Amino acid sequence: MSATDPLVIVCAGGGGVGKTTTSAALALALARAGRSTLIVTIDPARRLAGAMGVSITDEVTPVALADTGDRLSALMPDPRRSLHTFAEQLFEHEPVAKARLLANKLYIGLADAAAGIHELVAMNLVARAAERGSFDVVVIDTAPSRQAVDFVTLPGRLAALLGGRTVSWLGGLAERANGGASGGGGLVGWGAGHVESLLAKVTGPVLVRDTGDLFRDLAVVRERFVALTQHAAKLLLGPRAAYVLVTAPTAAGRDDVQFLHKRLEKLGPGARAVVMNRADTVAAPYARALRGQRAVTPALAAAMAVLDDERAVRAAAADGLSAELRARLPGVPLVRLPFIESTAPERVVASLSVELEPHLHTLLPAVASAKRP
Repeated sequence: MSATDPLVIVCAGGGGVGKTTTSAALALALARAGRSTLIVTIDPARRLAGAMGVSITDEVTPVALADTGDRLSALMPDPRRSLHTFAEQLFEHEPVAKARLLANKLYIGLADAAAGIHELVAMNLVARAAERGSFDVVVIDTAPSRQAVDFVTLPGRLAALLGGRTVSWLGGLAERANGGASGGGGLVGWGAGHVESLLAKVTGPVLVRDTGDLFRDLAVVRERFVALTQHAAKLLLGPRAAYVLVTAPTAAGRDDVQFLHKRLEKLGPGARAVVMNRADTVAAPYARALRGQRAVTPALAAAMAVLDDERAVRAAAADGLSAELRARLPGVPLVRLPFIESTAPERVVASLSVELEPHLHTLLPAVASAKRP
């Protein structure tokens, strides 16, 4: 692991708990604290741009927000283009192989349908950005799912696969499928008992040829592909990575965070901290101002009483979940964030970033006692 690798914070949680908002707020707080920060979303819903109130693309994009200088950037790969974007970058010095790859029917099918492709490609894009950029921290916003953290094992498994003999063997299918194998005769002449013959019978010769062509072109950039994939695996599972579980005071949020905690323990890294949104509630400034008025109409007083009741219910739910999580997840710090009253997502992000500033040391990996040299 290079000492120049960035710190990585992976935010995971169920749907509706404010995970993307929390990820954006954390990145904003880090940038304001002086750290060069890249925030990446691998959530196919791509809510990050709306949460931050800026335009973000599938290239590393500088984000100009208050008090961040030039320290905040964002990357939001489009699931419909993520594999294509990565191929463009991977094959940037191999135009002929790139043209063949982009026209390959199997590649097109993978780009459209293969499970895990978007997450894997996104992490390789992160590894590439980490190599080319000078980021202190990378914040990753995952998809809202209990399986969202499983992607951390994909880069390592793929690197092992591509680093072995598999790519060379599959690449040889192209030559043999076109009649280049010794013994001649194309597909029919491969001979009974050969694995290639079995594949041709099961999948058809066209798919075998497309598979061979795909891996033949991939072999051209295999070393670069493997290096990036290995780097992505180290970023996700190395000592400079931390996993932050995001939840809310609901039964679903409780169940999701407990499931993800157990899953992370099995995968190895464990959870660095839990962030609970909508947990601490205080009266809004306008409510406090109204209470200071001498003349308050009965209707307004009734409305304020309803707001007080809602805050009390949220606070009680948050207190109950906090106690349960501290008992079930001993040793995992819990950060409680307030309920922010605003219809503008970027204002919620800005407010939460201020709330997160005192907790940055808790959320960062343990090696983060000093900035990256």
